[in-house]
Parts: sequence; C-alpha cells; structure tokens
Amino acid sequence: MSRETGMRVAVLNRHWTTQGGGERYAGALAEALATDHDVHLLSPTRVDWPQLEERLGLDLSRTTPRMVPSDPGLSMPITREYDVLVNCSFMSAEPNGARRGIYVVLFPTRRGGASSLAKRVGARVLGPVLKRDDVGMAWGDGFHPAERSGLGVFRWTSAEAVVHLMLPAGTPTRVRLTFLAYRPRAVRPATVLLEVDGRVQARTKVGGDLRPVHLDVELVGRGGGGTIALVIRSDTFVPDDGDGDSRHLGVPLASIQVGRGARAWLLGRLPFLASRPAGDFVATYQEIVSISEFTRRWVRRWWERDSRVIYPPVAFATGGDHREPLILSVGRFFDERFGHSKKQLELVRAFRTLVTRRLPGWELHLVGGCQRRHAEYLTRVRAEAQGLPVHFHIEAPGAKLRELYRRAGIYWHAAGLGESERRHPERLEHFGISTVEAMGAGAVPIVVGKAGQAEIVQHEVNGYHVRSLGELAARTLQVAQDPGLRGRLADAARRRAGEFSTKRFAERVRALVNDGGSA
Repeated sequence: MSRETGMRVAVLNRHWTTQGGGERYAGALAEALATDHDVHLLSPTRVDWPQLEERLGLDLSRTTPRMVPSDPGLSMPITREYDVLVNCSFMSAEPNGARRGIYVVLFPTRRGGASSLAKRVGARVLGPVLKRDDVGMAWGDGFHPAERSGLGVFRWTSAEAVVHLMLPAGTPTRVRLTFLAYRPRAVRPATVLLEVDGRVQARTKVGGDLRPVHLDVELVGRGGGGTIALVIRSDTFVPDDGDGDSRHLGVPLASIQVGRGARAWLLGRLPFLASRPAGDFVATYQEIVSISEFTRRWVRRWWERDSRVIYPPVAFATGGDHREPLILSVGRFFDERFGHSKKQLELVRAFRTLVTRRLPGWELHLVGGCQRRHAEYLTRVRAEAQGLPVHFHIEAPGAKLRELYRRAGIYWHAAGLGESERRHPERLEHFGISTVEAMGAGAVPIVVGKAGQAEIVQHEVNGYHVRSLGELAARTLQVAQDPGLRGRLADAARRRAGEFSTKRFAERVRALVNDGGSA
C-alpha cells in the first residue's frame, strides 16, 4: 500500500506538549502509519514538533500537524473528514466522528461514579430551568486542555484564545471572565485584552498576587443564532517546572458568566448544568486498544468492552557486558498522596538497609522529572538519602539516561508497592517502559510484581517480583553477590525486552489499521 492509495488517518492527543509515555506511543503510532497513509497529528495547542521528535526519538517528517478546538465537543466535524481516528489522548471523552474509530487506553476512567451521576442528575433536573435558548457558549481555538483545581476546572489560554458566545439580540449583556492567579511569581503579570471584531473591549492584569481577577465586558447579541468571537490576548510564558513542559501559557481562565444574577452565576460556576448529556463516547469507537493486559482487564470491568493489547514501543540503549555496582530507578518524583507514585522514598530506605548489611561499593541512581507541586516530595527523598551514595538526576537528558542504562547492574521499580489493586488500580504501573529499557540494556529488573510489571518481568527467569522492601533488599543482595546469576538473568532480560521493540510495535499497529483490526 502507498500513501497515494492509503487512507486519511487522524492521530489525536491533547497532551503532546507533556512529552510523556502516552505521547511517545501516539507519535510512534503516527510514524508507523505514515509509511502507508496520509497521517495528521491533531492537537488543541501549538507544539514544537522538532523538539518533541528529538526528546522522544521520533521521525514525524511524513505527518501533518493540525489544530483542533479546545472543546472536545467541537472536534467531531473535523474527525468526520477522516477514514480513521486514533484517539491516544489520556482520559479523553472525545466522541469519534471518523468512519472508523480506534481508542487507545493507557488506563480507563471509571464511568458512572457518584460524581458523574450527580452531574447527570443536576443537568436533568436543573438544566431545563437554568438554560436559555438565546444564550450559549463554546470553546474555540487557543485553549489548553482543562485542568482540575479543587472542585472546579480551569483552562490555560495561549497567546490568543477564542470563545464563541451566543447572546440575546439587541440587548447589552454583561460577560464576566474570571482568571486565576496561577502564573509563577517570577513571571511578570500578564496584560490581558478582550477583543471583538479587532477592537479592544476590556483589559486587565493577571498575576502578581493570589487573588482571582474578574474582567467584565458588555456585548450585544447578533440574533438569528449568530455568535460573537470573543478573543482573549495575553502575554505568555513557558513553565520552568523541571518536567519538560514546553507549552506557551497565557492566563488560567476559571469561568465565564453570561448575564447577572444567581442563574448566571450558577451556570458560570457549573456549566455542565446546561449541557446536553454527552452519551457513551466509548460506543462511537469500533475498536479499543489497551497498552497492557492489566489495562485490558479494567477496560472490560469498567467499560464492559473487550480490547486488544498492543504494548508500547521501547527503544534500547546498547551496551557491553561490563556492569558497575549501580542500582538504577527511573520515574517522575510524584507524591503518593496525589496518586501514581514511583515510591522513591521507600527505595532510598531499602537502599539504606543494604548499606548497613555491607553491600560495599554500590550506588543508587534516581532519574526523573519533578513538577513544582511535587518539589516537597523530592526534598523529603533527598533528606532521606543524606549520608548515602545516592545520586539524583533531575530531568536528565536522553544521552545521560542511556549512559546510566548501559552502566547499571540492577534496575528497581516500586510503583504499586503497598497499594491495593482492587481499591486503587490507577496507582499501579499500567505498563512500565523504563523497566523494558533497562532490561534491553542488560540490567536485572527487581520490581513490584503487580499489574504491568508482572507482565514484563518473568519471575526467576529474567528478573524478580517482590512485594515488600524486605524482599527487594534480599533479592538485590542475591543478585549483587552472584555474578553468574546476574549474567544469566541479564541475558534473559535482553531477550525478553526484544518482544517490546519499536519494530514489533510498528508491525502490530500497521496490521491493526491496514487489515481492519486483525493485529
């Protein structure tokens, strides 16, 4: 099949700029399909594609980027233009409009919980009372995906963002925009302009203190169902949070209140009350792809849909057989109070017991990014490591990480330690790309034997499963003190890692799309 006779394929990801594992999956999928098809990369925000390619090791030169609206509800007319939509966006509820839809699940969201039920009941009971036929709002271009803040959500603007408003004809209506003070203190306050038809209607400053900023503008509706494009312009900055976030952020918009009074205030704070039920977005997709058998089980349980497993693509750092007395662990520093922690604090404590049990000459190297909101957790890990041969590599470049993979004799992964799969499956490792990378380079994996890690590492064949810090320390001593055992496990680990190669991933993806799902 050639690109001339191939299909138009859209690959959607609303988080390209975060450049994580989900984005590498989406990019590698697009790269594989671009040999046979006309592939478009859909994003609601502008992306530095060359920088993304370098960081994630991709070649997207045969693909075409395309912007889509920030509001997922407005993207269906665009996806209808395609033969195939592949939705690789984490926690997306975006309906498919293409002739064929494929939804890639990192881990499913629980549908029909108490919060969702309350929203549906609220919309059903209060919606008919609160909603007005002559008032409406839709998110346009220039907004980043919604983020949660306490009980509410907000959206970062880019340098220019557009909101489409339908207002009563012939009558001035107050429109109030509320911005949060989330810009870093080191960044000067942003000048915000509201424009309609090229004319500035209002302006303000956002940032510099902790108070929300309200900006009002009086607008007259156009009647006949016509909308007004309200343009928000502001200064931008690039986050410096040690997490590779290359987004150009303007100001965080928390709410838009149309009109005055209690009804307008309530709809501004809780816009879902006036929205129509979105229905079952999963039903619009013909096929579901899970990144692991662990994810597949929860898709079946929560979504009542079967799915096929296509493991993420993994590239390996090649190296020789010489290994240093070095234990490596890779993962973002993430406080467990907020969910998916890699448990670096527990790893340091386990390493301390090894040092006291006379494991001479060994070092622990921790590699990972750390967002500003998790800086306190990183500080706690550093404090725990005082006096130990523990080395931190925060936001290490790819070359440094590959070097550490080639040097490491043992690899640790502790996500899911002490967590209940039944109560909190989202806190377990859904797959574990870094473990496969380490195995491919020749390190022996010693991991928490749950979820995706248990699928990758075969116990006592190419590594070990553990359930406690005591087991982790004991297995580490066993491998460290027996070079022959370490060599046999390392050879088996390399062979096992080959099953998750980029080449095999590309073959499975092409078979899925080209053969109508017979991957």
